[in-house]
Amino acid sequence: MKVLIAVENNAGLDSILDKRFGRAGYFLVYDTDENKILTIQENQFKNDGHGVGIKTATFVIENGCQAVIGAQPGPKAAAILVQANVKMIVDDKGTVKEALERHKQELTV
Repeated sequence: MKVLIAVENNAGLDSILDKRFGRAGYFLVYDTDENKILTIQENQFKNDGHGVGIKTATFVIENGCQAVIGAQPGPKAAAILVQANVKMIVDDKGTVKEALERHKQELTV
């Protein structure tokens, strides 16, 4: 399963989960089947004026992610994710490694 994780920094599995969804500093995409990071990139939407959550939700879907881990998305972004059957796991504490361990059961297909 491909999972998008909203993080503050680019430190691989030691990246800190961001307290924001659409305005997170970076997006890390992790493959739970292969247990590896596929990509980590700076959030190109974080400084946009509005519609950031919607753009982020669309980004999640376009990248084939079946789940997201991060802060609570806004209502419009959440609606898009629900419609696309993307599992939302609200968690903004600790590192990517810790979050993946905490949510291991939820991230199985």
